[in-house]
Amino acid sequence: MSPKRNFAPAEELKTEYFPVVIYARYSSQGQREESIEGQLRECKDYADRQGWTVIGEYIDRALSGKTDKRDDFQRMIRDSEKGHFRGVLMYTLDRFARNRYDSAMYKARLKKNGVRVFYAKQSIPDGPEGIILESVLEGYAEYYSENLSRNVRRGMMENALQCKVTGGLCLGYRKAKDGKLEIDPTGAKVVQEIFQLYAGGTSATQVIAYCNERGYKTARGRAFTTNSLHTILRNKKYIGVYEYEDVCIEDGVPAIISEELFNQAQARLKHNYSSRAKAKAVTDYLLTTKVFCGHCGAPMIGESGTSRHSTTYHYYKCGCRKRDASACHKKSEKKDWLEAFVVEQIVETALTPERIEDISTKAAALYERECADTRLLVSLEQSLSDTNTRLKNILDLMEQGIATASTKDRLLELEEQKQDLEIRIDQERRKKPKLTKERIAHWLMSFHGGDVNDPEYRRKVIDTLLNSVYIYDTDDNNGRRFVLTFNLSGNNTSTVTLSDVSDIVCFGVP
Repeated sequence: MSPKRNFAPAEELKTEYFPVVIYARYSSQGQREESIEGQLRECKDYADRQGWTVIGEYIDRALSGKTDKRDDFQRMIRDSEKGHFRGVLMYTLDRFARNRYDSAMYKARLKKNGVRVFYAKQSIPDGPEGIILESVLEGYAEYYSENLSRNVRRGMMENALQCKVTGGLCLGYRKAKDGKLEIDPTGAKVVQEIFQLYAGGTSATQVIAYCNERGYKTARGRAFTTNSLHTILRNKKYIGVYEYEDVCIEDGVPAIISEELFNQAQARLKHNYSSRAKAKAVTDYLLTTKVFCGHCGAPMIGESGTSRHSTTYHYYKCGCRKRDASACHKKSEKKDWLEAFVVEQIVETALTPERIEDISTKAAALYERECADTRLLVSLEQSLSDTNTRLKNILDLMEQGIATASTKDRLLELEEQKQDLEIRIDQERRKKPKLTKERIAHWLMSFHGGDVNDPEYRRKVIDTLLNSVYIYDTDDNNGRRFVLTFNLSGNNTSTVTLSDVSDIVCFGVP
């Protein structure tokens, strides 16, 4: 493209060097007179008659104007900021957009960059009447697009009510002359084999291998995969049921397999899905990252084991001993018992009225100190003030006619910076809700009365109130000593250790 240079005003378009680019688009293969070649030819002829120089082309193929997610369209908008061209030429107005919001927004950006928009087949005069005419044409383009989409959906629904083909074909069927589905013998044989194999006990992996070894292909001509196999096995068309959105018509399609065989396959799909779900079920160790060995300080890690009677047990094991059995003598702890015990201690020992009074007082005081630290907010507000000052200075220069490409780039940069600062300031102001000692105390009291055997209640108590628990083995009657620390205000670095468990206390275990 040509180097950046100053251009003549709009009134002198025919007497000065006026570089333009062409934007062409079509949304479907069915368009002929508005094909890319036709659009380019018409636009180039129009540019020659005007004495303009075409320096580039931007083309989007098979993309709707209802969306702005078009690669070359977006590239054209970005390139308009470089100052290489002064006009965008299109076949007709609806090539630019079929959405009035997108049209207005992107034309405003082009105008801001000193680029005008022209149409080879639609003459839009300058002045107020041109604005009105362009608005009417854009409104009609959007109406046409929406109406076309609605008509297409209506036509699809009419086809569905008559059990006609509304989309892609599935394996075993082909489109008949009347638009309905008819059986394709070759594909139907493959479908029958698939259902018979799977319903008879052959695994999905084996069925896929069987089909691919024999060179069978899906309806799209591809090799079989897990997804394509499951799509076939769940397709009710094979027992004669026609489905499209809300339309469901029994015997709307010639059946390929019996309903009995189909139901056998569904039962096996359901069974296999349940088995996989159970196999993938992951035990949730609620004390992970919060329970530690009191002897060596290593985290205790959730583990499971299976007895000779196929019973699965879950427990927490010292991470140091897990790596080297001789490195630490700490015994493992049963998962369910330990979690229930810790929750009981939190609720019964930590959340007494006296403790709640103490915790809520300290938490409220900490909250007030945190809210008092407004240095970040002050810094952001000062940066916003400086940015607004710089923006005003640049706008003053532009109003005086002093504007360059770098000035525009700087203006856009400052606008983005201003928007980012405004968002950060708003986030900072909303960060901390108003908390009082009474609210904190009421919230802590809400933990009373829960069921320690309820996993969700356990999770709520442990995640919210517990900071850590250290477990020591003792020599007397298989006892334990527990040291628990509790979150003061949701911050793990601010904890209060209860004095009654910081002493040596032995608890019997079942």
